[in-house]
Amino acid sequence: MRRNFSVEEKMSAIGLVFQGESARSVSRRLHLGHHILYEWIESYKLRGIEGLKPKGKRQRRLSYEEKCRIIREYQESELTLCQLSAKYDIASSVLANWVRLAERKGFETLMSKKRGPKTGMVRMKRLSKDECEKENERLRKENERLRLENLLLKKVRALVEEREARNRAIGRKPSKN
Repeated sequence: MRRNFSVEEKMSAIGLVFQGESARSVSRRLHLGHHILYEWIESYKLRGIEGLKPKGKRQRRLSYEEKCRIIREYQESELTLCQLSAKYDIASSVLANWVRLAERKGFETLMSKKRGPKTGMVRMKRLSKDECEKENERLRKENERLRLENLLLKKVRALVEEREARNRAIGRKPSKN
C-alpha cells in the first residue's frame, strides 16, 4: 500500500541524504522505493519546498510533440529520469515507460489514443423513459413465458417419471426414448 508522506517527512528524509546518509538506506528505513526519494531530492533542488507539496490529479495530458521532446532531451542530455521527472513534474515511472516504448516500438506509440470501450465491447446508448418502460414490459413478458415453460417442463418430467415407475412396477423395461 502506498503511503502519503507529509512535506516535513520528505524534508527530513532529504536532510538525512544531504547529511551524508545514502538514499537507499534512508528509503529502506522509510519503506519506500529509492527512486521516489531521488525524485523528492530533484524536486526540492528545482522548486524548493513547493516541489515537495502534494499535487492533485494531473488534468493536462501532454501532446505527442511534448512527449517526444522530453524523451529526446533524456536521450541527448546527461539528465537522469529523476531530474527530468522533477523538471517536468511527471512521475519517473511514466517517463521510463515512454522511453521504453519509444526505443522498442518507435515514437509513434506515444501518440495518445482515444479511450473508448475495449475491443469487442459495444457501448449501449441510453434509452428514453418510454423506451425503458417498453423494454421492461417486454422483459417481464419474456420472464413470465420462461417461468411457464419451466413449470411445463417440470410437469412433463414428473409425468414421465411417474409412467416409468408404473411400468417398472408391472415388469416392463423403461423406454429408450
